[in-house]
Amino acid sequence: MRLGVLEQLPLFEGHTPPEVFADAVRLARGVEDAGYHRFWVAEHHNTDRFLSTAPDLVMTHLLEATSRIRVGSGGVMAMHYGSLQLAERFATMTTIFGDRVDMGLGRAPGGDMLASYALNQGRVIHPDSINALIDETLGMMRGELPKDHPYRPLTIGPSLATLPQFWLLGSSGQSAAWAGEHAMNYAYAQFFTGRQSPSVMDRYRAHLPAGTSGQTLSALSVSAAPTERQALEQALPAANLKVSLQRGLPMRFLSAEQMDAETREDLASYIRTHGDEMIAGSYDQVAERIAAFQRGHGVDEVMLVSYIADVDTKIAMYRELASRLS
Repeated sequence: MRLGVLEQLPLFEGHTPPEVFADAVRLARGVEDAGYHRFWVAEHHNTDRFLSTAPDLVMTHLLEATSRIRVGSGGVMAMHYGSLQLAERFATMTTIFGDRVDMGLGRAPGGDMLASYALNQGRVIHPDSINALIDETLGMMRGELPKDHPYRPLTIGPSLATLPQFWLLGSSGQSAAWAGEHAMNYAYAQFFTGRQSPSVMDRYRAHLPAGTSGQTLSALSVSAAPTERQALEQALPAANLKVSLQRGLPMRFLSAEQMDAETREDLASYIRTHGDEMIAGSYDQVAERIAAFQRGHGVDEVMLVSYIADVDTKIAMYRELASRLS
């Protein structure tokens, strides 16, 4: 099974932003050595808890630090960019780093409305306009803009000799169908929704143009450790994030040791009753559930998401899971 990692660059209490970026490099190198196929970074705005505000810049940093693993955006939030801007940035990366770049595009804002206004100079972006922007970007890079398109004469560079892999990020059957219709690969954010219909990837494939094939992946939240008890404690920061978002509370990334006993018990109860939102257990248990998910949902790859303060622990977990799933 092909495996990947999605990293949102969470800032845990007691850590500094430079340490988070240094740990991201160590993590990317660690999972590359463990045989992982992809390493993606997310995009978030108007928060000091997630430091992935400029995914393309972080991607360049990680591509420079690695040699084999594919590096991508999970994703770039297309509404905040122009089509030429996206095309030129990713063309620059593929010119420098070759066929290791994934262009993952999302249609969500990645932040609140205030951030969206600031990123777009007060313009309100209609959903249909986002679809048109993505379509236009693909047309530029694939050399498929209609002859009467005003941007057809543009030169896209520095080079389009190597294209990135084009991925659409989504969490619905509608986004799956749209990705298929536009011959993009499709990534489903199961870790975000906590659910995924077993038929969504079939719907994606049914909408691919005749004669084309596409790749699929699902992103799952995991916490694996030598024992169930250790995995449950390790998953507490992920549960705290979920609960905070649901209740509209400020996000804070605390380790289990930084939480009081009542909070730890409440979050442990949440994990036990929301097993589809995060997979927690021993290495063997989590690996078995990942494999069962992959079979049951007809997905080509699985991308793992975790919220663990210690990067060495995180690398060890990913290595153990890879050894059971490869």
